[in-house]
Amino acid sequence: MARDLKRKLVAILAGDVAGYSRLMAENEELAIQNWTTTRAYICDVAEDFQGRLFNTAGDSLVFEFASVLDALRCAVEVQLFLRDVNDGVAAARQMKMRFGLHLGDVIVDRENYLGDGVNIAARLEGQAAPGGICVSDLVYRNLAASAEFDFEDLGERQLKNIARPTRIYRVRLNGAGASGCARSGAPSPGGRAVENAAVAVLPFDNMGGDPRDDYFVDGLTEDIITALAAWRSFPVIARNSTFAYKGKSPDVRIAAQDLGARYVLEGSIRKAANRVRVNVQFIDAVSGHHLWAEKFDRDIEDVFDLQDEIAHHIAATVAPEVQKAEQERATAVRPKDMTAWAYCLRGRALLEGFSREDTAQARALFEKAIALDPAYGSAYVGLAYSHHRDLWFECAEDREQAIQSLLQAARQGVKLDQSNAEAHCILGFGLIWARNFSLAIAAGERALQLNPSNAIAYAQLGIAQSYNGLPREGLVSLEHSLRLNPQDPRAHFILAMIARAQLNARDPEAALRWSEMAIRRRADYPLAHLVRASVLGHLRRAEEAKSELAECERLDPGFATRWALRPMYKDPADDHYFLEGLRFAGLEAKAEPR
Repeated sequence: MARDLKRKLVAILAGDVAGYSRLMAENEELAIQNWTTTRAYICDVAEDFQGRLFNTAGDSLVFEFASVLDALRCAVEVQLFLRDVNDGVAAARQMKMRFGLHLGDVIVDRENYLGDGVNIAARLEGQAAPGGICVSDLVYRNLAASAEFDFEDLGERQLKNIARPTRIYRVRLNGAGASGCARSGAPSPGGRAVENAAVAVLPFDNMGGDPRDDYFVDGLTEDIITALAAWRSFPVIARNSTFAYKGKSPDVRIAAQDLGARYVLEGSIRKAANRVRVNVQFIDAVSGHHLWAEKFDRDIEDVFDLQDEIAHHIAATVAPEVQKAEQERATAVRPKDMTAWAYCLRGRALLEGFSREDTAQARALFEKAIALDPAYGSAYVGLAYSHHRDLWFECAEDREQAIQSLLQAARQGVKLDQSNAEAHCILGFGLIWARNFSLAIAAGERALQLNPSNAIAYAQLGIAQSYNGLPREGLVSLEHSLRLNPQDPRAHFILAMIARAQLNARDPEAALRWSEMAIRRRADYPLAHLVRASVLGHLRRAEEAKSELAECERLDPGFATRWALRPMYKDPADDHYFLEGLRFAGLEAKAEPR
């Protein structure tokens, strides 16, 4: 009977109101009114992070998330918001939440979940202080490498009705918060909104105080400016303008107005012996909100390599944050005021929805942008990406025609702007679909020559290399893509492709680890389950392999047959090897002719 129980690995976020009984006793009507408003806000935030409320009673809420990162970002955003709301409210009347977050196996009971995975999250909630968040060791291990969160180890604790002790971590809420939480559009200090999407990189502060380190501090600032300038989707204020603020501590909002920028990147560097610490924060200068912050601790071996590493990582992370914030702004523009640029921003935002419907709407916006400005290369890039998504979602009426439409739009984007790395990158994806892997590799290499901070270009290059029979080279490129932007919302795709490349390199043990990471990042991604099924087949773990294949089929009926049997690699032996593992998992179908 137990074998019939359906299980699922999910991130469980449990929350309740600290001292709710006391608030009810003091003023029942006020407490209910405040909780109703707070509950609605929390549910809206959870929905923004793809969370689902599956259990509630009284003042408690329990959500599921496919991504543990999204779950923690949701909790952080709620706590930072409530901290602001409670500011100035009498302590006895403040409504404060406690959250517990766990990544675990649960039993699926219709729309509800049961089991220790849920119970541990609820017990962790009880360990959190009012306004705080506690997470399990599994959550910590998944997110410890991210500088987005700061954890404090509280040690092992015996939780009620949980057999084994659980190591608990407290999330320090220092105000930097979760990326994507900022809201733009507020008036600037002088009352005039900054309309320019430009980024200003202010000179970093030398916190060590030794003038001999100024060369490193200034060099890193200049490298970041250069790396950001490679992104063609927003302007970057020149060094000569921003270095006027060297040695000063200006109000970033006023400095941004003076420079004509909407976004400001600032930071500090402290060197000690053979170590360096770099703190960076990225700010929307109109609202004053922090969009992103990170800390780097590194050994100094080669100063110039260190500067390159940090500069490219910052650029790879900041550029998507600018694009995301500008996409949010574009959605507020009235249709009659839309420019080609605004149409492209809205189209890009829709592409991030990763659905067939969003892709169709995005294509219409890119076509409107082209009608307004036929020489706007970025519109053709967006149009090409929309055809790429159609191929990925298998919703193109004519697959070969979709490939040709992708290539045509991408080539036009390259023709209009030879220096646009994104245009070369999407051209590379089109060439992968067309199975012209050598040209796809060349397109990826050209994109990275133009913009070494483009994480997606590294992913495109890595896929092309792997399919071309160069899995080891592909792994280097794919893993570099992940290092450049570990919080990329498409990271589950890159993790799955790394797993597939490891399998293509005939290393199923390594492929298993990467496929598990892909599933942890997004449990509803069918390709990750398909790759893991093949891996488990090669490891001769038959029952697990069959279970993964069944989960892939449940998520997207027919996906396994369509994607496993279509020729992907240059060498037929590589396709055969992937299919061999799936045959052991129980897949029965004939491969398509090459």
